[in-house]
Amino acid sequence: MTKTLLMAGDGTRLACWDLGGPGGSDDRRPVLMVHGTGLNARSWAPVAGLLAGAGFRPLALDMRGHGASGRSPDGEYPWSRFGGDVLAAVDELGPSKGAGGASEARGASGARGLIGVGHSAGASALLLAEAARPGTFSGLWVWEPIMSTPSTDLRQTRGAELARRARQRRAHFVSAEEGRSHFAGRGIFAEFSAAALDAFSSGAFVADETGGVSLACRPEDEARMYEAGADHNVWEQLAQVLCPVRVVGGERSPAVPPDELERITGRLPAGELAVMAGLAHFGPFQDPAMVAADIQRWST
Repeated sequence: MTKTLLMAGDGTRLACWDLGGPGGSDDRRPVLMVHGTGLNARSWAPVAGLLAGAGFRPLALDMRGHGASGRSPDGEYPWSRFGGDVLAAVDELGPSKGAGGASEARGASGARGLIGVGHSAGASALLLAEAARPGTFSGLWVWEPIMSTPSTDLRQTRGAELARRARQRRAHFVSAEEGRSHFAGRGIFAEFSAAALDAFSSGAFVADETGGVSLACRPEDEARMYEAGADHNVWEQLAQVLCPVRVVGGERSPAVPPDELERITGRLPAGELAVMAGLAHFGPFQDPAMVAADIQRWST
């Protein structure tokens, strides 16, 4: 696992991880994986490992305020910046970096084009990036992108409550091991497989001045991300996303129910819908094998 540091347009340091293991520059198809609010790039490791074994090169971005990436200089997190962070990563991962490349990806409709894989807010960031620069991705696989549709105020009704919970979250631990134990089976992590929880935990904590560790995604930053979710306009930009998009969600998800996914899919020029039985909002981390198999089938 290797890390590349790059800069967003406003100077925020971003970290992108190669989760595919050794192999260097070869003919593996590149996949850029983007996590949701409060998670981190390495959360994708169980899915990424399976994709790497199937001939893909999985790369994963720590969004600003998460993992090994820096915080927004002004402490604000409008979701347009997350879309910009995705584009900064694509620009950095050019042919000289062996990732398939921005120049190859833009306008690419063939089998070797760059694929975007995203969960929740990360899925929305991919859609914003593709809308801003059509042709960046040859296809997008998005799990429950967060947005309001004309029939619901989903992001407004949930954002305030999620922000309140984030501000109450415990942020300091004696060790990363204590932090992992604290989260195991609690809240959203009740849906995580053991491997996914281990992967999340590997990027979730940073050393602090107490000699212990703190959450890399600070509770106040996470709260502001949820609050900023009420202001983005992904829905209005879906018609500009022309590449194939597979919109995927969990049958049991209360976050973005199947009927909302159907509305989102219908607005995409080349959208298709899939609902996975037995899974909920954190499906990619609940059943990595099912998700990796779906990405592989869809993209080949």
